[in-house]
Amino acid sequence: MKKKEDISPAKPPYLLSLGFITFDLYKNRKIIGGASAYSAILARNFGFDSAIATSIGKDFDAFDALKGIRLAFQIGDKTTTFINKTFKKREKRIQFVTSVADRIKEETIPEEWFDAEILYFCPVLNELEAGMIKRFDSMIGISLQGWLRCVGEGGRIEKKKWGRANEILPMVDFVIVSEEDVFEDDVPEYVALSNIFVLTRGRKGAELYWDRGSYHKHVDAFEREEVDATGAGDVFGAAFLLRYYETRDVIKSAIFASCASSFVVEKMGVKGVPFREEVNERISTENRR
Repeated sequence: MKKKEDISPAKPPYLLSLGFITFDLYKNRKIIGGASAYSAILARNFGFDSAIATSIGKDFDAFDALKGIRLAFQIGDKTTTFINKTFKKREKRIQFVTSVADRIKEETIPEEWFDAEILYFCPVLNELEAGMIKRFDSMIGISLQGWLRCVGEGGRIEKKKWGRANEILPMVDFVIVSEEDVFEDDVPEYVALSNIFVLTRGRKGAELYWDRGSYHKHVDAFEREEVDATGAGDVFGAAFLLRYYETRDVIKSAIFASCASSFVVEKMGVKGVPFREEVNERISTENRR
């Protein structure tokens, strides 16, 4: 198991996250976000060597939040920036994008990083070419949201169909998507193509499928008072991959991931990303109850 102190810059990371690091605008403040940031911070907090390959703008100034994480990045004019609006009566988030960074190029990724133990391919707005997955010989997890989104009128994020499921999903170990991002009638197809598939449903927990839909289990949420749910699904995905790499147990990994994601909703932004001891303690407490 590769710990941070055992890693030289030339060696592959334990967990590599690919995708935009973003800003989320909240009350005129920029908060660092993006699935790549949440997942790499989780791995770092767990004591693993983690890395991010991404694309940011000249306006990016949040490197302090990523201390201890190796970064490879392109610099363009603007960092991808979102505004999230939640309407409590509908319990639904509406998202807008105000700027988009340059698409991530394959050559941005250091050659050694293609040998990462775990790859989390987590685009947020079509910034990654899906075929890049073929370069990796890792345990691979993908978050589908970035390929299921397009930008509509006024910068509003809208759902779209994705035409590469047949090609990509059978190649990877784990697939995750939120019910907010996917058309419900596409879920059976994705399940049938995936080795492991998770559909997250917020407070309603998650649906876990494996062996291309041969098995199914509902996973309860670890309900906590919600401050900000942004990033919870990203942490779920990364926590599942980290635990599954260790155990190869889909059910225990999903429960562990559900617990890890419960910490994220309790605080604003990446401040809620937990440490492993916290996750273990919460699971133990729930079991005792």
